[in-house]
Amino acid sequence: MKIQSLFFTLYGDYVKDSGGTISSKSLIVIFKEFGFSEGAIRAGLHRMKKAGLIVGIKGENRKVSYKLSEKGMLRLLEGTRRVYEKVRRRWDNKWRIVVYNIPENNRELRDRLRRELKWLGFGMLAQSTWISPNPIEDTLKNFINDHYGSSNGIQVDIFVANYLGEPKGLVEKCWNLSEVEQAYRAFLEKWTGVLEKVSSLKSNEAFVTRILLVHEYRKFLNVDPDLPEDLLPPNWIGYTAYDLFMKLREELTPKANEFFYKVYEP
Repeated sequence: MKIQSLFFTLYGDYVKDSGGTISSKSLIVIFKEFGFSEGAIRAGLHRMKKAGLIVGIKGENRKVSYKLSEKGMLRLLEGTRRVYEKVRRRWDNKWRIVVYNIPENNRELRDRLRRELKWLGFGMLAQSTWISPNPIEDTLKNFINDHYGSSNGIQVDIFVANYLGEPKGLVEKCWNLSEVEQAYRAFLEKWTGVLEKVSSLKSNEAFVTRILLVHEYRKFLNVDPDLPEDLLPPNWIGYTAYDLFMKLREELTPKANEFFYKVYEP
């Protein structure tokens, strides 16, 4: 786990609902539980601040606290929604299509856009054309405007359309659901046995376990497009993995909260 990933997981699971700021002192105590040195923690926070993901706030007696920037919060809220609001929903039979034109000399920006589209659940239909069956056009428009609206030479167009062919054939073309299924099976194999051990964990161990659980489950944002139930294989294993994730998180929460609120200061 990297400092940035840990910060986002910690912020989404705790800090966001505890006032929105956390002191550097608390971050050092917490991050050390994950094996990071104080030097590595400060360097990681500096990189995040430089990237515009977090904002430093100076208080009395040289106290420094951090909060997510607007840019960081946009990404966090979308990720949190997709992690905790997973539902078996029906498809509206519409496809959201993104077509972009980015000059060859701006390959870095193009690659970054592709990574972001994949993170939002889009699949690549053609070289510069990505699609999603999810009603995400408003989120996508805000995302594009915030990240690429002022970039010179960048053209991104968004469409909502019907497809005249077989939709599951389109799914097979754009996503490898067998790989996603394998990832879920590995998650279930790793975490199913942890339920039996929760009662024996100390508060700091429960906290670390819960953060690691959320961090690992958040990785599915990069591989699972979160398709509507009508477009998924029958008895989709992703729902089973989600149920385990929520159950285990609930079981870990009392002890994990005990540790966090003992060391937390805004």
